[in-house]
Amino acid sequence: MVRRVTMIGLVALAFWPVPGPAQEKISGREIMELSLRGGDWKDMQGDLTMILTNARGQQRVRKLKFFSRKRTPDESDMLMRFLEPADVRDTGFLILEHKDADDDRYLYLPALRRVSRITASGRGGNFMGSDFSYYDIGRPKLNDWNYQLLGEELVGGNACYKIECTPASPDVTRDTRYSKIIRWIRKDVYTTVRAEYYDRDGQLWKVLEVPEHKFIGGIWFATRMIMKDVQIQNISEMRFENLEVNTGLAADLFSERYLRRGS
Repeated sequence: MVRRVTMIGLVALAFWPVPGPAQEKISGREIMELSLRGGDWKDMQGDLTMILTNARGQQRVRKLKFFSRKRTPDESDMLMRFLEPADVRDTGFLILEHKDADDDRYLYLPALRRVSRITASGRGGNFMGSDFSYYDIGRPKLNDWNYQLLGEELVGGNACYKIECTPASPDVTRDTRYSKIIRWIRKDVYTTVRAEYYDRDGQLWKVLEVPEHKFIGGIWFATRMIMKDVQIQNISEMRFENLEVNTGLAADLFSERYLRRGS
């Protein structure tokens, strides 16, 4: 049986296998549930390249390793470790998901030798100078948003559901800095291929394009994501390579203690 994956939220978005039988009548929330539902994978790891381009065309390239595991059927953990360049080497980011509470997000800065907890109000901040926010890097909470199916459209030749996501509470808008997200989700594999993010004033802020998916180890992965800040014309791209699934990652890899260890 083919398993499917979507890359919603950021990186996390990148790896959630989705079993999804075709349905004739389906709500926006049901589509999001399918896109966020985990499959039967246990863990995964790989290499990540971030390419940050400013409005003048100047680029910065950062190399990372990432590791993820499914702790429970509804909760996953993810560790990202910067390898290059030297000024960010050993910087680490850890997410511990909780089904019925806010996720824990921790950032380790080796220059300070300190682990900082990203509070809920800080989730809208830029992740390591990129155009992805800390909130984007995690899997979105289903109940943070209300969903309306706007229709169906072709994106890159793929038939997609078009869904409007609006904050379920003022706190979500305050913390994420988003007043609305429009998502295009493929009908066949329930992966996000495009998303538009609107700021708190209702103005288009960022556009996410996901032009590449690969089928690896029986799972669909979003292996390339491009986020453009249309207000300041910055672009951040993430490219995933050398992906491996179910290699038996140790649980203590996803801990504050390991976060401090460096590469």
